[in-house]
Amino acid sequence: MEDRPRWLWLAVLLFVFIAVSEALRIWWRLDLLERSLAVLLALAVWAFINGRWIFAHYHALRASLVSSRLPEQAAYMETDRLLVLAPHPDDEVLAAAGQILQARAAGAEVRVVWLTAGDGFDLATGRPAPKPEALRELALKRMEESRAAAAALGLEEAALTFLSYPDQGLLRLFLTHYYLPYVSPHTELERVSYPGSYRLGAEYTGRELESDLERIIRDYVPTRVLAPSPRDAHPDHQATAYFAMRVLGKLGWEERLRYYIVHGGYEYPLPKGLHPRLPLYPAPRGRRLPWRRLELNDEQVERKLAAVRAHASQMRLLREFMLAFVRRSELSSPLPIPLRVAPEDLELEG
Repeated sequence: MEDRPRWLWLAVLLFVFIAVSEALRIWWRLDLLERSLAVLLALAVWAFINGRWIFAHYHALRASLVSSRLPEQAAYMETDRLLVLAPHPDDEVLAAAGQILQARAAGAEVRVVWLTAGDGFDLATGRPAPKPEALRELALKRMEESRAAAAALGLEEAALTFLSYPDQGLLRLFLTHYYLPYVSPHTELERVSYPGSYRLGAEYTGRELESDLERIIRDYVPTRVLAPSPRDAHPDHQATAYFAMRVLGKLGWEERLRYYIVHGGYEYPLPKGLHPRLPLYPAPRGRRLPWRRLELNDEQVERKLAAVRAHASQMRLLREFMLAFVRRSELSSPLPIPLRVAPEDLELEG
């Protein structure tokens, strides 16, 4: 078992060698015109995704036009109690750093709850096919990064809660393991095990997760709850939305929910990279939702950037994606789905 990583690296290198060799073989059989067109096409795609050349003006104009038509979100008041639900460490800053900063500036209370510790993202370990021990270490690292990001936003340790259920397993807890214990294929854990978690020893079941969430919400009595939209493309985000809607609905507080989207489809948000002067536009998977915009000032944008950079393990792999959320506005919707769903939107409901 100790040699497994070496063999995997060898397989990866072999695959890359074959792929590059085949690409070169095809490339040199093309004539000059075809090669020139291929280069131009590749450069155009790169420029569009990263907002370069004329595409920078296109993205700026489109985002500004779309964002300017959105109504502004109601301002926070001193009597508010904001609860941010994040499926993974980093979602809280990508979607809601500005919300947190403005709530704190108004004198409102803020609490962040992470449903997982991000222990299923194997690429973040820097090893191919990492062992369970490496992913458990990654979880502890990501928890520390979340604390550092929260500190950059002015949050104290008492305002942070890690439930530490299995990354990439939340939808299974909701659908098939609500009562039956789930074993994470990444960490081989079946219980909450990370120091600093809300309830050590809790079984990986949907019932336990929902019970924890309900207890936190009952005790905290939030006036606003920010949670992922069920239209987010990531299964953990969808499951977080379902759990939040169940608990808030049970308590009769569903009108306090507001929804955000991180994984919005079609390379959202474009352009990639840091564009702090651009507003955030609604995600393709969130079309027809009644979005509200929250405008951020220059200081708040800078503090959001610092909080994003605190998630160093994720920035190493997802830098351009994460920086694309550092903009002069954030969006939330008071509804999880549109009041009327068009036929072309039905495929998004899955």
